[in-house]
Amino acid sequence: MNDLAQAIERLVVDRWFRDPPPLVAAMASRPSPGVTQAFVLQWTKFSRQFPRWVGAIMSNCPEMAVIAYEVENLMAEVVRDPAGDDNHYELLVRLGEGLGLSRRHIEDFPALAATDQLLSWLWAKARQDDWVTGFTAVNGLEILGDRNLPGRYGVTQGTGLAAAPYASSLGLDRRHLEFFEVSDQADAGHGSETVRIMARYCPAGGEEDMLSVLEESMARLRTMMDATWELAGDLDAGRERR
Repeated sequence: MNDLAQAIERLVVDRWFRDPPPLVAAMASRPSPGVTQAFVLQWTKFSRQFPRWVGAIMSNCPEMAVIAYEVENLMAEVVRDPAGDDNHYELLVRLGEGLGLSRRHIEDFPALAATDQLLSWLWAKARQDDWVTGFTAVNGLEILGDRNLPGRYGVTQGTGLAAAPYASSLGLDRRHLEFFEVSDQADAGHGSETVRIMARYCPAGGEEDMLSVLEESMARLRTMMDATWELAGDLDAGRERR
């Protein structure tokens, strides 16, 4: 592993896994119904936009190896994950249905302001001419799903994508948990490959700019996750009042 790859990993560990957003910490330990519903209601907005960002990055990228990586990524997101029976968006909807959310409610539920701000920022980053910057902003977030990364730096925090806590806390069956099963597998591989691509294609002298973009992307995602955590509290409080 070269110095930049290690710097990327350390940044993710220090800025995310050592101090995870409360929503992610809850997802990795004992997710409540409200936590899981809130995640579905907002992450479906992210999932719907992700293919457009990746397409924009590909349109500016001359590197066949990177294009191949992104095409494989899109297959799982839009067509079907090879480890499951549908694409990630549909598996997210299925997860929501397991918690009593209808497809119409999921798709009609408004994006939080923090969610909209993150999606708009990622769209702008993906569309600008420098594909490495777009890749860092968008695909760099996949490093946060690498379940193997925290342990290499002595951190025990999970990614929030492991299925076991949802099965034990919510009693969901495997069909409804398939999103977590396939995402946990996919992101473990995507995260490490993303680090490799970023380190390989970073232009000479551009290391600090790359790390700055990644740090801002994580910070903006944290803001979204914090807003989603507030939504989760409202949803759980509403359940208690009923």
